[in-house]
Amino acid sequence: MKAETSDLKRKILLTLDECPLSIYDIIHSISDFSDPKRTRLPKLLKSMESEKLVVSALQPGPLGPYRRMYEQGPDADEYLIDSLKNGLEIILHFYNAFRSSYSGGLYNLGHVPNVRNFEGTILFAAFPHLTVDNLIEIRDVLASSKNVRICIIGSDEILSKTGIDYKTVGSDLLKIETKDETFNQISMRGVPPRTQLPYAISECKRVLTKGGILKITAPLVFFDEPAKPTLSEFIRITGNTMFPELGIVEGLEIRTIMKKHFSNYGEYEKHFGEVVFWGIKS
Repeated sequence: MKAETSDLKRKILLTLDECPLSIYDIIHSISDFSDPKRTRLPKLLKSMESEKLVVSALQPGPLGPYRRMYEQGPDADEYLIDSLKNGLEIILHFYNAFRSSYSGGLYNLGHVPNVRNFEGTILFAAFPHLTVDNLIEIRDVLASSKNVRICIIGSDEILSKTGIDYKTVGSDLLKIETKDETFNQISMRGVPPRTQLPYAISECKRVLTKGGILKITAPLVFFDEPAKPTLSEFIRITGNTMFPELGIVEGLEIRTIMKKHFSNYGEYEKHFGEVVFWGIKS
């Protein structure tokens, strides 16, 4: 019932997007939500008014009698934006399953850099937080070499009960709590918001040893400049600007920042649409 009520709220707000409506207009606009006794909607609208999702006022009707007219309230946009994020998460979930059935790559990018992997001290970071993918990568690293020390930044919830030996070096990627030139490698999954990304990469470079490598794995990258206001471009731009935690990023932006900080840099496609950006500190 709670999910159905949320769906009905969204339907009402979208119906009120163009102009104020009476309760009778709203009923006809949401006919797919049955309410034979016509008792649910008045109660729901009253509740939505207390939540500041709608506002109402008595206005003269076309034939004389006053009627209560409803329109979107001050918190309607925020409610719909949350719904949009949920919808995009569902779309990306099924898109990831769809693209996994394809072999090959989406872009003609470079190759994996020729560096020594799995040696020394490695920092694992992620945005917005460490996930199972990080845990799998850490286990692969430990299985490949015993000459490795693991550090992480952020919550250690996913590692705390694994038995893996690690050290936490703070909670903020913009302020890594360690001295300069500490890590031989930094592995980052996900990309911070575009306003924070240059500072995050600069901080990563600070704590890298000379010859150390920064790798940023971005789950869904676009390189071509948007040409037309298509549905796919709407999803791309909305995800990148409004919901960076969903992982949709502009490859050219990251490439430009990496070029600014590293003379030896590049990118390669790990899976279809999933790109690893890398830079080696000279």
